[in-house]
Amino acid sequence: MRVSIAPDPQAVHLIGKEVHQVARVYPLFDVAKILLAEKARCRAVFEALDNSPPLVQGILEESVFLSRAEAVQHLWNSEMRSELIEEETVEVDPPTGNFQAIARCGISGEWLGPVNFHLYQTNLRRLHREKFSRMPFEAYAAKVRTERGEEAVNAWLETMKIKTRWRIKGDGDDSWMDDRAEAERAFGARCFDQAFKEVRTADVSGAIPAKNLSPALLTSLKIAGTHARNHPAILIPAVCRAVEAEHLPVFKRSGKLHTGPARPHPLALNAVLAERPAKMVTWIRENKSAKLEGLWQAVLPEGSTAPPAEYAADLFWLLHQGHILLFTDDTLVVQDVREAAVADPNAEPKKPKKKKRKNKKPKAEGEADAPSAESTASEETAVPEETAVPEASVAESPVQEEIPAPVLESEAPAHEPEAAPVPPESSGETAVVE
Repeated sequence: MRVSIAPDPQAVHLIGKEVHQVARVYPLFDVAKILLAEKARCRAVFEALDNSPPLVQGILEESVFLSRAEAVQHLWNSEMRSELIEEETVEVDPPTGNFQAIARCGISGEWLGPVNFHLYQTNLRRLHREKFSRMPFEAYAAKVRTERGEEAVNAWLETMKIKTRWRIKGDGDDSWMDDRAEAERAFGARCFDQAFKEVRTADVSGAIPAKNLSPALLTSLKIAGTHARNHPAILIPAVCRAVEAEHLPVFKRSGKLHTGPARPHPLALNAVLAERPAKMVTWIRENKSAKLEGLWQAVLPEGSTAPPAEYAADLFWLLHQGHILLFTDDTLVVQDVREAAVADPNAEPKKPKKKKRKNKKPKAEGEADAPSAESTASEETAVPEETAVPEASVAESPVQEEIPAPVLESEAPAHEPEAAPVPPESSGETAVVE
């Protein structure tokens, strides 16, 4: 089972609406923290792995369970049961006999009946299954207490005068079921498809009630939510896709992803603007740590306590054009044109990096100089000029000499010594090496 947290589209829509209204630039990290601040702003996505059974998701309400039994039990105890099944209470005659001691639940106080009564075990297991299923049955049975006296017997007999019966909606009068277990089985068999469906992926609200989830899924959701709140950056890829779906741009500034009313649009230094926008841009460029309050104090006429509508409209136009960025801390920045890097003509050219040659392993005697059959055959075939002869050799000798075949060490006579170099004859001439 894989559980993940995703941003709720409606919450992202409201954030996008706020961005357009205030024309501010928000870091996506802060947007992720805003979404994780409340459960209703996120979605919980449950994915069943390939080797696991499918999930059971509710149709009538948001609920996810691991098995059909959990889903049917939840539906039976929920308020939606009245939409699928009819329930009525009728009066019957109480049981007769000499009853001395009456068993009673030690937790809920519900009467279970005498220990030797034929419905005692049925009532005990029914109450455990309905209200205390997370407790072991042996531990629950140990909390049952026995009360004696006429008051206890009369209180139990009063509960036995009323009987509840059930039937599926639309059935006849002959289909009433007095046994609760039988009614649950019929309810699960005939009404399951109307209330649930089997899926591999279930997407529900992050604020889903705990009773609408299996205990294992609830624990996994709590772990995933805690991890996401401790590390909001894991939500940034999903936030980026959700923001782009709202037609908001995503751009990087100072190494961090941001979103705003418009993508930054560089403004040239010689750009011609109207008087009020030009005055705003000039003041922001001259003050690196420009704030919104300082801008109004600098550009507004004397005696103005609030920016007039025309000044606010001019700033709003600059923000929506991307020429000025207004961050959440009221910092103002003009998006200037980036200067292209110019190469220095006096700078020394970079030397090419030398490739490291791999040290070849020493070859054994007898096979070091022995050419393979494939290499010998390739030498006999015609080879193109640019690959066969280097340029230096062509320049030195226009006529290519025939290269003698290599001599194998194994073919050389073992008893013949190496020839000693012969000194040149002293003819008085000087040897010139070109």
